[in-house]
Amino acid sequence: MRTLRLSTNRQAVLVTVSMAIGTWTLFSSGLAMNHSERIQAKNTEIKDARMGYEQLLAQVSIYKERVADLTKDLENNYQRSLTLVDREAELLKSKAAELNATAEKKTGLVAKLKSRAKDALIDSAGALSGDSGDVDLVLSKAKLDRGHADQERKNLLNELADLEDSMVDVVGHHQKTPFIATDSLELRQVVLQRDMALTEREGLSQKVGALENQIREMESNQLLLYHRFSEVTETKISDIEASLSVTGLDIDLLAKRQKARGGQGGPFIPLDKASKDSGPLQESLNQLNANVDRLQDLQGLIVRLPLDAPVKNFEINSSFGVRSDPFTGQTSQHLGLDLGAPYKASVVSPGEGKVVHAGWDGSYGRMVEIDHGMGLLTRYGHMARIKVQEGDKVERGTVLGQIGCSGRCTGPHVHYEVISNGQHVNPLKFMKAGSDVFKKQ
Repeated sequence: MRTLRLSTNRQAVLVTVSMAIGTWTLFSSGLAMNHSERIQAKNTEIKDARMGYEQLLAQVSIYKERVADLTKDLENNYQRSLTLVDREAELLKSKAAELNATAEKKTGLVAKLKSRAKDALIDSAGALSGDSGDVDLVLSKAKLDRGHADQERKNLLNELADLEDSMVDVVGHHQKTPFIATDSLELRQVVLQRDMALTEREGLSQKVGALENQIREMESNQLLLYHRFSEVTETKISDIEASLSVTGLDIDLLAKRQKARGGQGGPFIPLDKASKDSGPLQESLNQLNANVDRLQDLQGLIVRLPLDAPVKNFEINSSFGVRSDPFTGQTSQHLGLDLGAPYKASVVSPGEGKVVHAGWDGSYGRMVEIDHGMGLLTRYGHMARIKVQEGDKVERGTVLGQIGCSGRCTGPHVHYEVISNGQHVNPLKFMKAGSDVFKKQ
């Protein structure tokens, strides 16, 4: 065995060297790790910068096409504007020639020139108030203004061309650089165009959605209007039917007869199933149309039916039904109403119709008979004078004659009868129905 003995000084030196080596090792390791992290971060930044630059180049390529299209559009618009200006200048020259030929029309021509000239000429049109030679001055100034406009246009086009060329140079230079991958750049251009198309599509989709919402709102409002109108028409129909029911007539039958009296025709075109089952809006519209048709039929009945009184300010001297005969005193039937009023008071038609009799008729004396259609007749007897003739068409309020006492009569009055399909009906029912109907309308 061998032993190694170190003195205290040697041990202290050994410990110091070991600690120094350990410290340097730790420091070097930390420094190396820190540099590795920095290098990784720098590589990430470089990668992001490369991606951003590729994106920028893709945008520049696309915007280059947009600038070219914009330049083309500007050129076309400018050429059209120049064409219009040339036409206006030619028109101005022709008018100036007319001005030279006809001096007395100078004032009116100036007004026409001012109204027809372009904006560049209007400001100078006031010079036309002098001699005809001032027109040349206006045209010269217009040419000068056009020259300035051409120069400004050329400058603008040159700037756009320079911008487009710089875009082309930038894109062409970097597409040849190994730093930028051509395939990646083209892919980014395609992706950018796709994103722009998607953005436009989203904008269009939003507009379509907004329009669809407006359409739905309009349909909802229209549906509410249809319901409201249907309720109004149903209320009017119910009121009219309730009022006319007092007459005891079959309203539906009268409405059918009224439709049958007018000419109708045309080819039969059945309603397709899609129209029948097209939703609540169409159903509401169909219901509203049915209600409107029904209301029109009833209003047509109101016009034709004898619903008004034939005499104003009358008294009922004898009612409808059983009574004592005024001459014999015996019980008899009275098939009408005796309406008393002053002598020679007007007797008017209570509804629309046609006069089928106007003249003397035995006990009725001077009598008028009106056919209202649908099986309804009205008679007016004992008149002093008749003012209509057979075949005349009358409306509600048409004067038929004057109250008198002709025929079998004891005093001035009009004998008023209503006949439905050959059966006498109490005229008071029609008068009451008419007062209700006219009150509700």
